[in-house]
Amino acid sequence: MTETPGRDPDILTTAELATKLGLSPQTVRRMANAGQIPALKTGKDFRYSWEAVRQVLRQPHHQPGEAADDPTHQPQPAQTPKKGAGYRAQRQARTGARD
Repeated sequence: MTETPGRDPDILTTAELATKLGLSPQTVRRMANAGQIPALKTGKDFRYSWEAVRQVLRQPHHQPGEAADDPTHQPQPAQTPKKGAGYRAQRQARTGARD
């Protein structure tokens, strides 16, 4: 990746973020549209803060309909998360692992 003078190296295009996460640009756009990763809409595309995306992907994964901060919630036995694109991106952000 070549840096443009005056450009913040923390701010990535969809293609750059997709490369870092090992995902397709289409998957990254879908995650941004779904609100799974923080993104700033710039015309037809997005821009992403690498640090903000990493922080979000490092958060524990919550099942749909489950309250994230419910103090009365009893943890369920460990289940193997579904291995979709979001799971891979989260694991890669946490561990730096590549498939």
